[in-house]
Amino acid sequence: MSGHEFSGFDVDAVTEAVSQPSLDELRSNARSRRHRSVATVTTALVALAALAVVPLLAEPDRAAPADPPTPSGAQFSQLTLTGPDSGVDVRQDGCVVRFAYTGDGGRSWSDWDAARFEGTRCTAGTAAGTPGSGTDFFVLGERSYLVTDSGLAHISTDYGRTWQDAASAIVAVPTFPATARPVLCGFRCAPVSEPLAVDPSSGTVYRLTARAPSWRPLFSLYPAADGSIWATYRMGSTQGSTVARSADRGATWTTWEVGDDRDVIAAVGIDDQEGYVLTAPTAGGGVRLLRTTDGAKTWTDTGAELSDQIPYDLTVGSDGSLLAITAGGGTEPDRRARLLVSRDDGRHFTVAREYGRLVGSVSVAPGYVWLFGRDDGSTGEPDHVLVTTDATTWTRFSLAP
Repeated sequence: MSGHEFSGFDVDAVTEAVSQPSLDELRSNARSRRHRSVATVTTALVALAALAVVPLLAEPDRAAPADPPTPSGAQFSQLTLTGPDSGVDVRQDGCVVRFAYTGDGGRSWSDWDAARFEGTRCTAGTAAGTPGSGTDFFVLGERSYLVTDSGLAHISTDYGRTWQDAASAIVAVPTFPATARPVLCGFRCAPVSEPLAVDPSSGTVYRLTARAPSWRPLFSLYPAADGSIWATYRMGSTQGSTVARSADRGATWTTWEVGDDRDVIAAVGIDDQEGYVLTAPTAGGGVRLLRTTDGAKTWTDTGAELSDQIPYDLTVGSDGSLLAITAGGGTEPDRRARLLVSRDDGRHFTVAREYGRLVGSVSVAPGYVWLFGRDDGSTGEPDHVLVTTDATTWTRFSLAP
């Protein structure tokens, strides 16, 4: 059984939202479109190293591709790439959340029924991912997942087989250990509400005890290749945004106030000195890409012309290039996804590839990016993604059946 159909961005609505005061509404809509249902499918992807709170000895049991659980109403699925060859697919049906894992580029997936969480506090029958549903999830790594059940957070460190209380499982530290990797997140990061990091060898997850660098809620976090952390904090439109950079594992932060006239869309870091922030006006004007080379102290406009191709996702490729996903050719609901690349410090972007269907999803991670497509070349339901680290070479990754 498949029944998958990816719903794409309403590009006109997104463009209008960016140019109008309520970018907050844009982000809310974008997040809702990052989920894909077994009947109506979109995808969200976030990459990070594996997390575990207790020692694990084996990967989840592998099984031949199996049919997903039968839908019983509002069902959503979210694919998270945890590496160029690994990923976790999550399917939520009411209060039940199921997980499947692959470590071989999607050639085989673990059994859907081997890993599940059933909420006891959430309201059954409420549309998943909507206000009041009481259920949300976040893939922290290959074997570790976070689920909230009406506000109560649980973590699994054994591929979703067993669950424990997140409040007691997460280790509070003044600075992230040198071996821990900060957790990438975006679109308000929900249900993650603070910077987290995981140790890929032990699987331990950490949170910071120090006061956050902004009074605003966490909006995004990007771990640079050298271990520095680039985070943004923002609320609704006209309430300003804060960009924060830490070069010492979260012990101290350099902050920059964006101002009430612009909202942050995304921020990425090359290293602890060089970073980029994509902003949109709260009223009139165009999208701007700003660059810093002194660790977020001062920023300059790169001059990139992005008004007619608003990036939905931004990341840094393995070669240091800037990679962005935006809308390509075609009309809704079959508009194609377009990958833009800049190799001159964000001054100019060129089209690297136009492929598949724009699916309203996070399609980037530090070091690589992916595009959804079908083997028959159509813009219908995707059956794979193409992954690239440099906008030049590509690898096929099959989606879960």
